[in-house]
Amino acid sequence: MLKKITFNYIQISCSIIFGFIIGYFIFSDDRSVIEKKPLKKGTICLVIDDYGFIFNDMVRNFIELNSNFTVAIIPSSPYAKIISDYADSLNNEIIIHMPMESYELENTNYEIELHEKLNADLVEQKIKMAFEEIPMAIGLNNHQGSKSMENLQLMKNLARSLKKRDKFFLDSYTNPASKGYITMRQFGVPTQLRQVFLDHVEDINKIKYNLDSLINLSHDMDIAVGIAHVKPMTLQVLKTEIPKLEKEGYEFIRLSKAVK
Repeated sequence: MLKKITFNYIQISCSIIFGFIIGYFIFSDDRSVIEKKPLKKGTICLVIDDYGFIFNDMVRNFIELNSNFTVAIIPSSPYAKIISDYADSLNNEIIIHMPMESYELENTNYEIELHEKLNADLVEQKIKMAFEEIPMAIGLNNHQGSKSMENLQLMKNLARSLKKRDKFFLDSYTNPASKGYITMRQFGVPTQLRQVFLDHVEDINKIKYNLDSLINLSHDMDIAVGIAHVKPMTLQVLKTEIPKLEKEGYEFIRLSKAVK
């Protein structure tokens, strides 16, 4: 009888101990059991410009790189429709990368382009054409445009066209005298301002340096906004560095979450 009681006691004790062990592994907050995410170090928005003139493996790799990178497509470019469909199929965010008049001479002629000689009706017509070609686009930023962006009346007309469509705007800030950001704010168009160009110089070390600058800005700003372009060296840097940065605690968000 005593042996039976002792055996039952041992069984009960073992069950209790085993239960505590299982509960520990299920509910414990110990880092060795449940891997915690690193604390957020900064928030970054990265827009990739100049999609539309080629569609190859490099372009596909850019689009597949990170779904939080915004895809900026030049309207009326040869592959605009194909790229927008491909990016949309992967749930990427798409915006219009609108060509605008620049002080610098450019060899490319754009069917859809904004310049200071356009009146309000013609601006509206150009914006309508762009969004009809790429209907999944939810916003717009400027391609070039150092001359257009400082023209107040053109920016007012653009703001009205974007406002009526409930679209947002990113001022690529190609001219320190740009009136884009402030005009959009005045007209109630959600907007943001670019802080860093990653690859205006095509050099691996320079691109890394500019990415570091963007990262450092994210320590002091709510959101640091950068622009890169569809270039092989840029892809090489981003493929290597972005996963590391995410593991370190940097968050990459879509442009639609960055505009205010």
